[in-house]
Amino acid sequence: MAETFSIDSLRAAIRDAGAPDSGPEDARFEALARRYERAVQHLVAEIHGLVTQVPELNVVLEDEIEVFTTPAFAGKSLEIRDQRLRITRGEDMLLFDPTAKALLSALGQIEIEATRPLPFMVERILFLVPSRSGKPARWGYRSIDNLGGPLAPFTQQVLLRMLHTVFAAE
Repeated sequence: MAETFSIDSLRAAIRDAGAPDSGPEDARFEALARRYERAVQHLVAEIHGLVTQVPELNVVLEDEIEVFTTPAFAGKSLEIRDQRLRITRGEDMLLFDPTAKALLSALGQIEIEATRPLPFMVERILFLVPSRSGKPARWGYRSIDNLGGPLAPFTQQVLLRMLHTVFAAE
């Protein structure tokens, strides 16, 4: 049976072709992006709260707007707000730089730059790892102590170890 065309069907087709998809997939994508955004805000607040207790360290927050993407939702992107956190003391620096790109195995990542080596990390990246048991996602890193195993949790002790390595090493 042949489809019947009309001016009204043409107008509706043109209008619908330009309309963004607002289906459940878009809602899931936005929820994923907002989850990453909140996780970065929480992590930055925790690091900031700890580092500001050490008056010898300078802390600077830099607001950013980034485009969140993920291979799970090819072609979709969403602007999110996050913050870079820079810690300095003299010539030494430690930078936490959110990268709003989710991976197949992680919800997002934060790249770390430091003026000194962080020998306990395989790579200078924190990954936001989803929980399979309904618990909140957590930040983790690839540890030199367990090369082939799961990501090590990024805890306050790990942060303090980083700070000691960068700012208090001889």
